[in-house]
Amino acid sequence: MLVNFENVSFAYGGESIIENVSLSINKGDKIALIGPNGAGKTTLLNLISEKLVCDEGTITHSPYLKVGYLKQTGDVKNNGTIQSEMEDALKEVYAARREMESLSSKLAAFTDHSSKEYKSTELSYQKAEERFLSLDGYSAQVRINTVLQGMGFGNFPRDTSVAKMSGGEQTRLMLCKLLLEDLDILILDEATNHLDFNMLAWLEEYLKSYKGTILTVSHDRWFLNNVTDITWEIEGLNIISYPASYNEYLNLRKMRLERLQKEYEKYRNTVQSLQEYADKNMARASTSQSAKSRLRMIEHLDKAEKPPKIEIPPKFEFKYKIKPVSDILHVEHLDVLIKEGENERLLIEDFGIHIKRGEKVAIIGSNGTGKSTLLKILTELMPRYNGIIEWGRNVKTGYFHQDAGELHPYKTLLMELWDRFPLESELNLRNLLAKVGFRGEEVYKHISALSGGEVARLKLSILMAQDANVLILDEPTNHLDMPSKEALEQALICYDGTIIMVSHDRWLLSHVPDRIVYFNEGGYDIYNMNFKQLSEEVLSRPKAAVKKEKEENVKKEGYYKSKAQRSLIASLKNKEKKLLTDIEQLENLKISLEEQLSSPKDAGDYQKINELSESMAETDRKINELYEQLDDVMIQLDS
Repeated sequence: MLVNFENVSFAYGGESIIENVSLSINKGDKIALIGPNGAGKTTLLNLISEKLVCDEGTITHSPYLKVGYLKQTGDVKNNGTIQSEMEDALKEVYAARREMESLSSKLAAFTDHSSKEYKSTELSYQKAEERFLSLDGYSAQVRINTVLQGMGFGNFPRDTSVAKMSGGEQTRLMLCKLLLEDLDILILDEATNHLDFNMLAWLEEYLKSYKGTILTVSHDRWFLNNVTDITWEIEGLNIISYPASYNEYLNLRKMRLERLQKEYEKYRNTVQSLQEYADKNMARASTSQSAKSRLRMIEHLDKAEKPPKIEIPPKFEFKYKIKPVSDILHVEHLDVLIKEGENERLLIEDFGIHIKRGEKVAIIGSNGTGKSTLLKILTELMPRYNGIIEWGRNVKTGYFHQDAGELHPYKTLLMELWDRFPLESELNLRNLLAKVGFRGEEVYKHISALSGGEVARLKLSILMAQDANVLILDEPTNHLDMPSKEALEQALICYDGTIIMVSHDRWLLSHVPDRIVYFNEGGYDIYNMNFKQLSEEVLSRPKAAVKKEKEENVKKEGYYKSKAQRSLIASLKNKEKKLLTDIEQLENLKISLEEQLSSPKDAGDYQKINELSESMAETDRKINELYEQLDDVMIQLDS
């Protein structure tokens, strides 16, 4: 047993955080700590890592316990470098190596190898080498390189200054240090926040074989499910331990709450029945003894635990009134680029996709590959410099931004909605806010006072009110707690409109989309599957094998196109579009001529009728000619 809590209580500012908590951490445990924001997760981590002392009860730590704690912000030395920080993590190894090097220099200086001093130094060297070998010193740099590569520092020069790194990079570097250290307990507080898919996959595999104990706080349900096998849930002032990974925990928790509810109802019914009997029979002498017996039975009943009060999760629901056409979006030859001063930076070249009504498409990839930029181009928040973007008829989009820039900080929640939807009644808007968790006086809170999760719920309420038949979502689960994430996920699954979303939430990506657009290395691939399938069938395989198979399939299916071919296709499609427009105009002209010919007003004007007839014949000839050209274009496209 590494850490043991016995009837531990802790309060902050007079407010109880935990009460009478008893739990233990054993060697090899992999524990997920979950609970609502502000429930006391960080307090518990600080008690375990001895940064806080409990008010009541006892916390026992095993002797010489080594605990590493990754906070949400990094804790590395700003005057160090990547290499110096990594060597600091393996300081015993490098101290042993320096001792060996010093003793080796002394041995080399001796001329008399039979002297007492030489033999003493030689013995010291042997002990230092044994120490170095026991620490697996010869593989130290290999271990450093492996961890740095896995955490995205493979291309960073080892002399890179920590002070020049971003906050996210510093946190990742701190995680590298902790992974290298020989720890008994590794505590991770939102360790996945700054990691892309490749880093996450590497970290999960590393932690699965990690010899020490892991205690992690995370909102990443996929990460918890892959890494942990014990789930601690903060419930009120108590902590409930489930011997299960996150997915299994959901089932066990549901079963436990149902059991508690049944036991509590059974207890209440028994008490009520006994009390009613006692009340009816206490006054009569013949039955008073029996009534007193019933009251004694109530006192001796085992009190059933009252089920915990469960916070009502938000209810998200997306509907639309107008049904769009089948072809929602057509994109061709679009370069996704951003302006950097006078220069342009190309993120994705020659992007194209066709999205049908009801499809749910996710765009994934590393940070900076152009995912959010693409959404902004599609919604005209950023300029398009080339390519084709065609939205279908009756399409109404609703856009969820990552940031809160479109919200007014000094407005109340209610006023923000009212300004956007002035024809709605106050009752309807308050009901909408109540659905996402803002009830009573909370609707008068100013937006500037909201937390990240509250801002996200407000933006989702705005999206719900837009009646959009196409939802465009940029990281919709960021800042949401787990109940809110699960509620949003269910709403998106039930939504029968079209979804185009960018997300890093692998749990969401495994349940909502049916197509994945994967931005990688300046290009992109499209897969007709969700993330779970993509992870199992593509991402887990060697890149070379996937690339070869993709090229073979593309050639076999006839979809391989050179740049010249793609250019020709674009030209033909533009020509097809112009021909259809010209035909439509001529057909309208023909209808107008037919109406004039059939007009009684001009029935006796033979000259005018003759002119109209000649115009009709010429119009028919032009229409037939354009249809012949259209046939030629369509034949070329088919080929």
